[in-house]
Amino acid sequence: MSIQEQLSDLLPAAYAPYRDPRDYITSWTDRIWIKRGLGQIHDHYAPDVKVHTCYGETYGMQNVIGNSIQKMVAFPNRGGGHDDVIWESRGNNGFISAHRVLNNATHSGHWTYGPPTGKDWVNRGMAHCLVQDNLVVEEWVIRDEFAVLQALGMDPYVVAADLSERSPVLGKAIQTSATAAPFAGHVKNPIENGISGARPQRYLAECQMITEFFEQVWNQRNFDKVADYCDDTVVCQTVRMRRVMQIANFQLEIMSLLAAFPDGIMEIRDLVVHESEDLGIRVGVIWLLRGTYSGSPVYGTSNGAPVNILGSSHFELRRGKIIREYRIFDEIAVIAQIIKGGNGWKAPLAAPAASDSV
Repeated sequence: MSIQEQLSDLLPAAYAPYRDPRDYITSWTDRIWIKRGLGQIHDHYAPDVKVHTCYGETYGMQNVIGNSIQKMVAFPNRGGGHDDVIWESRGNNGFISAHRVLNNATHSGHWTYGPPTGKDWVNRGMAHCLVQDNLVVEEWVIRDEFAVLQALGMDPYVVAADLSERSPVLGKAIQTSATAAPFAGHVKNPIENGISGARPQRYLAECQMITEFFEQVWNQRNFDKVADYCDDTVVCQTVRMRRVMQIANFQLEIMSLLAAFPDGIMEIRDLVVHESEDLGIRVGVIWLLRGTYSGSPVYGTSNGAPVNILGSSHFELRRGKIIREYRIFDEIAVIAQIIKGGNGWKAPLAAPAASDSV
């Protein structure tokens, strides 16, 4: 389906004065956060914008501005490459965008994690923005913060312990309960209606395939069925800038997370699909893994702590199969929830290093 066909049910006012939703997202992102035009947030965000993070939920534009100033000072040379924007209409005057960014910066100023280290870092982040009447009214933000701490040489367990008591983004303790706003409720049929609203009736086969992949592989533990959904040369780019290739390693990447949370159940919270000539069909997913830290002691002593892992995956499809997945979640938020669970938890002797599997 052409971009013009996908734009046909959207009023131009939804993304004006830009040529399409992708241009809308990338243009103001650069102006606000790369060129430091923070005041322009007023032109693009609703005054009562709701921002869902892996630590809890914030409300209002001033929170966005305040947190942005702090990050700009801490990482003044921060750059971000727009890896992809997967967008889809939500009514005739709105859309949802799944924006994947490759970030890089030098830690030159004071930040949540401590005084300047002068070290460089690289990570990936996902931002899903719901735009209505030309303003961002709701946003889901997920970043690979472990990769940042790893690069800066900081102990992720010390930082996570601090965040479990007081998140600077929230101004209070991390929100961990199943009823906390980012994790509350259940989505019955995300193919029709997810947390961003009702989807257009298109790309139903692709959405059904991704939904079945999560149910069969993640929830039913049919790891052998990865080959039914993925190309033999499938690649997964995930946390700590880790990359795995081919079916066997793709299986193990999923199994490794479930080994730490053996009762974990995946729920798809939202689906967005976009097609373009250069990248083909892509599916953006907001997912939530609910479980208890009762398995492999990946993050220190297993203590049975209830954990909600908010994550995002971007899938690239070719000939009906997954050829690439970008899977991002915030391990520091996960560790903070585990620490908050107490019950004899102790940090591991050493944090595992990143590695590539081929």
